[in-house]
Amino acid sequence: MSKKLLAAAIAAALVPTAVLAEASNVTMYGRIDYGFMSRGGDNNGLSQNGRDGRLNDFEDGIQGTNRIGFRGSEALGNGLKAIFEFEFGFSGDSGQSFGTTSNRHSWIGLEGAFGTALGGRVDGARYSFVGQYDPFKNQTVANAGSLFGVTSGLGQADRADNAVVYITPEVAPGLKFLAAYTTSLLSEAGSGAIAGQGQDIENGDTPLYAIAALYNNGPISFTLDYENLKIKNSGATNAGTTFALNPNTGAIVGTTTPFSTGSDLEFDLWVVGGSYDFGVAKLSAYYENTKGDNNASKAISDGDGWLIGLTIPVTTNFVLKTSYVKANDDADRDGNGRNDSDCKKWGFGGEYSFSKRTQAYATFAKLSADSAARCGISKNATGGSGTGSNGAGGTGYGDTGFNIGLAHTF
Repeated sequence: MSKKLLAAAIAAALVPTAVLAEASNVTMYGRIDYGFMSRGGDNNGLSQNGRDGRLNDFEDGIQGTNRIGFRGSEALGNGLKAIFEFEFGFSGDSGQSFGTTSNRHSWIGLEGAFGTALGGRVDGARYSFVGQYDPFKNQTVANAGSLFGVTSGLGQADRADNAVVYITPEVAPGLKFLAAYTTSLLSEAGSGAIAGQGQDIENGDTPLYAIAALYNNGPISFTLDYENLKIKNSGATNAGTTFALNPNTGAIVGTTTPFSTGSDLEFDLWVVGGSYDFGVAKLSAYYENTKGDNNASKAISDGDGWLIGLTIPVTTNFVLKTSYVKANDDADRDGNGRNDSDCKKWGFGGEYSFSKRTQAYATFAKLSADSAARCGISKNATGGSGTGSNGAGGTGYGDTGFNIGLAHTF
């Protein structure tokens, strides 16, 4: 069955007959990725957690998450279009959905001369910008985002829940601006409140706003992004407890701390990225800075990180990639005043395209870490093994890693 016929058949099962006339503009797309990953060695950091030995396992979604999705648009007249997308992740090597949720994207919006406005569940801003300038696109054992997620203390929010986004049309050739806001980044607003205990309804909510300048014109790409994240922590019955993002799982967890009762944690995040395609090679660079706005917040996040990458098209079918990542953690979590949680990683890999849709890949990465660091080798930027089976307890592991695999997109 062709993709167009299959998409129409699925759409027919999901929507009433009365609206099937509008389903002809629906596009179905997807990705299936499967391979082998090996991790091991002592990275000199806390991520080993008493484990040793080499972990060899077959994994799905190494170069890119397995997914199936639908996107489409409807012309409304006068240049205005309704647009939508919903996308689901899945595990290709077990019976479980990918990660903690199978809903990757789900948004609806309008597009016209004014630009684009949409709302729903969308890609996280910082996560997306790291992936744009990381030659490995935040995937494979060489991904950059997992190191930044650990050393920032804020994880890598690959998706933003409860979001509204506005993107301007081009205000100059190649230049657009983006503004986004979410009432709670990784959960429904108000879901952290404990019913019947007098707790503030916003307790545990994670509102975030982002403003970014995006320039993409010919061989040049440049991004400047500012984000402000709060973690609400008000309510007398919750005195002495703060909420933070677990850098390994991306979950919001409560932790007893000596911080002020009822205060909010607040963080400023800056991102700068750029690339230039010379034709024979593409050079990319990225820098981020994350910092709390007071002592309590700085104890969770106070650091920065950078990467430099190179992508070399050897032939029309074969591409080599390499990167070096350095992530610094200056947060004084144990009160000793020492900076002993930094991570460094370099990666090298190659991709061979059998066609526009089918690709083989192989990647190697080597990591070094300070004694208190929790960075390890993982196949994606969120730091986990990625599948429902959670191969290493859902965390990075080891200081060397290798992967090889095959991917097909449609």
